[in-house]
Amino acid sequence: LNDARKVFLMIDKDESGTLSKTEIVGAVKSNKQVKKFLNNCGDENLQYLLMPSRLEKSLEALDTDQSGEIELPEWESAIENALKQKLKARADERARKAEAAARE
Repeated sequence: LNDARKVFLMIDKDESGTLSKTEIVGAVKSNKQVKKFLNNCGDENLQYLLMPSRLEKSLEALDTDQSGEIELPEWESAIENALKQKLKARADERARKAEAAARE
């Protein structure tokens, strides 16, 4: 989550503690670290911030309190969900491998 917080702070140019659509669009256009993080984070809605055609729906999904901006807890929640999905996928893969090995 430390990397997620760092990226949040990189995007939050006005240091308001929230991310506006303008800040997100600006960061996606100009900051390679932000783009790399979003590409690799594992959360579909965060990855969609990179796609202009999906930006609005992504912001709606991330903005769970409907304030019009993304707060740090909302950002971290998306990251935590992505981590849970990645861990589950790894556990499922290990189980499949163990099952295949047991059949051999």
